Amino acid sequence: MILWIQLLNNKAIYLVVAAVYGLTAVALGAMGTHLFGIENDARSYSLFQMAVFYQLSHAVLLMWLATQLTEGVMIRFAALALSFGIMLFCGGLYLLIWHGNTAISWVTPVGGSLIILAWLNLVIHGFSKIKQNK
Repeated sequence: MILWIQLLNNKAIYLVVAAVYGLTAVALGAMGTHLFGIENDARSYSLFQMAVFYQLSHAVLLMWLATQLTEGVMIRFAALALSFGIMLFCGGLYLLIWHGNTAISWVTPVGGSLIILAWLNLVIHGFSKIKQNK
């Protein structure tokens, strides 16, 4: 258990995860529509664009969070929730696009909820900083 706590407080791990998310988002965005032939299906194309956008924009947020881990527990919780949220939400959308509804389609809303939780943690952290400065 202590090893997991040490790993989750490790800036380098979050930086690598964020970089992998950014790399795969750019690669998928650049070649995805052509290789996977989804440009003719408006729904799939829209879902694909959303997944790539969410993955890339939240990878940037995760990279910033990695630099802020010492700011407090809410930042660390946000980084953890965001790491898994990106994987589940965007991964779930990619699965939906390429395989339709599957037995694991439930991961998409779970991932979205984790992303929302990460943002909520940042809001709470921000308010706690405001309160400290008064």
